[in-house]
Amino acid sequence: MRTAALLLGAWLSATTAWAQDPPPDAPPDDPAPSTATAPAARRTFTRSRQFTAADDRAERTRARERARQRRRPGEPEVLELPGIPDAYFYRAAQGGRRRVFVYLHARNADPRESCQQFAPVVTRFGWLLCPVGPGMGRDQARQWNNNPILARQYSTTAVRALFQRFPRRTRVTDNVLMGFSEGAFVAIQTGLNEPVMFPRWVIFAAHDRYLATEGDALAGARRSLRKLYLITGRNDEIVGHSRRAAEQLRRDRLGRVELRVLDGVGHQLPPAFVPTVRTALQWVTR
Repeated sequence: MRTAALLLGAWLSATTAWAQDPPPDAPPDDPAPSTATAPAARRTFTRSRQFTAADDRAERTRARERARQRRRPGEPEVLELPGIPDAYFYRAAQGGRRRVFVYLHARNADPRESCQQFAPVVTRFGWLLCPVGPGMGRDQARQWNNNPILARQYSTTAVRALFQRFPRRTRVTDNVLMGFSEGAFVAIQTGLNEPVMFPRWVIFAAHDRYLATEGDALAGARRSLRKLYLITGRNDEIVGHSRRAAEQLRRDRLGRVELRVLDGVGHQLPPAFVPTVRTALQWVTR
């Protein structure tokens, strides 16, 4: 009897232990998925590449287009020039390769307004490019400080920068140079020293003293200058100097020279601006 009771107690103890602690080979009630049995997640691959100069150009093009869309109608575009004041420009109305018409503003003028004034007539012939003088005055007024060296640098740098940006639509030779008053002085000096880039001129209020230059520059100008158109008001106090400037240009055989004296006009741009400038541009570009 004692032996039977001991055997029964041992059996009950084993049964209770097995229920509380399953044997190692028994499967768990809720097995957690292992990495070996879990379904593999679908992986996607994105192609990547190095940022290139073409991407940089594309971004700059998009930025310029956005800026152009934000610009009000009739306003000029801005040509960025490292180290010197940025220039204003208007695109030619027609496609293809066209001349660049560079206008050098008068003293204490607003370069943006001057560029806007010339744009309606000049863009029918080509591109309008308006460098900005180094001297600063009030209300956006600028001047050249009677410095033809800087004017030459600014003009040639701007033309080359425009050509670099639009190589199929602009040119660096056989362009037209324009200027009024102080701009006429620095324009003439620039044209005499850069006759290949600017063999054609339209000068408002020219002065014979503006023609002073070195003999070497004069020889080069004689070989390259083509057509020079001078416009002066009859009531301008320098009209006599304008006539002497035309005579000196002809005497030095510096291209074909045309002088037009406007009745009732003083030291100013022509009151009948569009037809007068259009006639001058037609003459110098024929």
